[in-house]
Amino acid sequence: MDYFLLKQLGNISIPKPENANQDEPSIRIMQDISLLEKFDYLAVEALVSDRMKLLLEQFLLDLEWQPCAFIDPSKKKQIIFWYLPPLPYLPEQIAFAPNGTLHSIQIKKEDFCKKSPGIFRIPHPKGTPFVVVHLSVAESILRRGFCGLELVRLFSQIPRCKQRGMT
Repeated sequence: MDYFLLKQLGNISIPKPENANQDEPSIRIMQDISLLEKFDYLAVEALVSDRMKLLLEQFLLDLEWQPCAFIDPSKKKQIIFWYLPPLPYLPEQIAFAPNGTLHSIQIKKEDFCKKSPGIFRIPHPKGTPFVVVHLSVAESILRRGFCGLELVRLFSQIPRCKQRGMT
């Protein structure tokens, strides 16, 4: 089982939300929202573009998504991103590298493709959550040519199965 950390490629400064509750829609005033067109994923708040939301909804059935609208009043334009909703499953074991980045995860064998949707939002003590996707999701992301993100392979800790005839 292969898993990948979804990382934002490049930097962009986005305005802070007035309301920090991700269970409600957010509207943010921003000059030059055209800068956001280079990104399909904004790591700081786990925001995804419309295009990416359409893909992730195929793996995350029946979850409620909240919009985050970025508005440029001078140009009368807007771009909508979506908060990645709270996800029902968290990996069994999560290991961090000494520098604080996510190093590995472990999924129970019996949970794979049953309880686990293959997309995880892992909280981080410093605030920015980690988003991890299974290989099948990563391949879909790559095929669609999303912008402003990279996939970094994680180490997967897979429980060993006893083989027949072995002790």
